[in-house]
Amino acid sequence: MVHETRASRRLKHLLTGCMLSVGAVLLFSGCTGTPTRHEQAARQDIQEVKSRYRPREAKPPLPTLTETSGLADLLQYALLNNPRAEAAFHDWAAAVEEITTARSLPDPMLTFSAEISRDAAGLTASLMSDPMASWPGPGKLPLRAEAAYGEALKRRAVFENELLATALEVKRAYYQTWVLEEQVRWTREVLALLGETEALARRRLAVGKATEQDVLRAQMERDELATRLANLEDSRGTLAARMRSALGLGPQEKLPPFALRLEPKPADFSEQSLMETALARNPRLKEMRSEVLQAVALFQLARKTTVPDYSWGVGVGASTMSPVTVMPSFGITLPIWRDKIAAEIARGRAGADAAKARLSAEELDLAVRFAETAYLWREADRADTLHGHLLLPKARAMLDAAQAGYVGGASSFSDLLEAERAYLQHHLEQAEAAGRREMALAEMSLVILGRWPGGVKVVLTEPQR
Repeated sequence: MVHETRASRRLKHLLTGCMLSVGAVLLFSGCTGTPTRHEQAARQDIQEVKSRYRPREAKPPLPTLTETSGLADLLQYALLNNPRAEAAFHDWAAAVEEITTARSLPDPMLTFSAEISRDAAGLTASLMSDPMASWPGPGKLPLRAEAAYGEALKRRAVFENELLATALEVKRAYYQTWVLEEQVRWTREVLALLGETEALARRRLAVGKATEQDVLRAQMERDELATRLANLEDSRGTLAARMRSALGLGPQEKLPPFALRLEPKPADFSEQSLMETALARNPRLKEMRSEVLQAVALFQLARKTTVPDYSWGVGVGASTMSPVTVMPSFGITLPIWRDKIAAEIARGRAGADAAKARLSAEELDLAVRFAETAYLWREADRADTLHGHLLLPKARAMLDAAQAGYVGGASSFSDLLEAERAYLQHHLEQAEAAGRREMALAEMSLVILGRWPGGVKVVLTEPQR
């Protein structure tokens, strides 16, 4: 009877210790931290973007590309399908989750220890901080969260930059393809014209009004132009590869058909307000400003090195000899290494100063790129006007005059060939200038001013601060 009483007591105390342990687990298992204002804003921002960019954790339906699809359709397809942009989006999402991790306290540790002997049995359950990770002192967690928020803003800017860079690559490949097709078209036309010139030289040779040299020169000119045409047509494969890459298509995937249309738009890069827009919206500057925010938060965190961290614990034991025992504990770090503290603060200050200096340097570089791109646009626009509106009509008139003069014997065959070369060259240069103008305009709008491409469904908007 006595043996049963001891056993029941032991069992009772062991069960009491287990119930206390389970109660501690239930008490702490449902704990959640308090999100910061910036964390809430970052989560709302990425959820809004996700609803448009990756709803239901998948790509939204891509536009169907056909022979009538224009540049806007290609841009929409690429912005939703390019893998580099998608990777940047997931990096941003991971950085947003890191804010929660940074502002959260370390996990507590639940430990069990048992004491078993012939006369006594006991179980001790302890809830304590992880011995390998002290709980941070006052003010440290908010600064860690602020630094993580800076990293999230940086990743957001990288994502935005990838989207705009993707749009720029699509536009470049599109305009280059348009230039190529224009040059192919005019080269074919002049090649056919050379065939007529050769036939004309043969007819004049038959009646003794030309020499065989004229026929041979026409054939040589035709062969050279045919080779140039073959090179132009062969370069289509390179541009197709660029377009596939921008659209996010694999090397083995067929490039969808699309229509080529050039719709020039006027632009004025002399307004000071555009430079102000560039300083405010440029994705690279946004990235640098986020680095400054992060570096300043890390510097402030380094200054908190003098604030000690702490650890704690509370144990509850139950045994046959002592039914319930409560054993609290508390520890605190001692930041006594002054040289280490000074070094961490100096490193934080240097990091903040370096980030600010990089931001200033990027602003200076942006002003230079703004001026250079504006000049390239104006230069290409003047070249387009020169060749397309001024020189081409005169080159056509010269060609007509040379053809009539050669038939009538007033012009030499060399004059006719030179007029045909000039006519083709002005067409080629006019197409090249028009393409360069549109590419400069695209770079100014997308990369420097940070504007979303027109005619395309918006994926990323300015976040609410």
